[in-house]
Amino acid sequence: MINSMSAHVRWVFKKNCSFTPKQVGLFYLAQSSLSLIVAGFFLSQGVWLVFPFTILELIVLGFALLVYARHATDYECITLNKGELAIETSSAGAVNKQVFNPAWVRLERLLSSRKLIALAYQGQKVEIGQFMHVSLRNDFLQEFKQELKKYA
Repeated sequence: MINSMSAHVRWVFKKNCSFTPKQVGLFYLAQSSLSLIVAGFFLSQGVWLVFPFTILELIVLGFALLVYARHATDYECITLNKGELAIETSSAGAVNKQVFNPAWVRLERLLSSRKLIALAYQGQKVEIGQFMHVSLRNDFLQEFKQELKKYA
């Protein structure tokens, strides 16, 4: 969870995904091939109705796996280094980085159902902790507060 170097603390939180995007693509290729072979067999036997439903199944499965693969590599990286707090998030390949002065950051625990941690800075709020298990958020919050106190 923590990678600590001299005056440098970094937390990286990632999704726990079973398959990489490449493995998802290979699975879809294998599944499509098998389904099309079965549909082709039934089509050759004169049961043409199986083929359109197979195509529909493959389209829906492909869409679902595409959504999964796009978000499989999402992460959240929080770095505290020499008077700078950087929060980098990646969602579906889009990386967003925000930099704050740690002395001016306030931490808040959100009361929503997701119970994320909010950083308040100059009138804006940034939510963190979406890839962290709920049971670990309090421990992280305490540790994060201790690190931020060094810059107060």
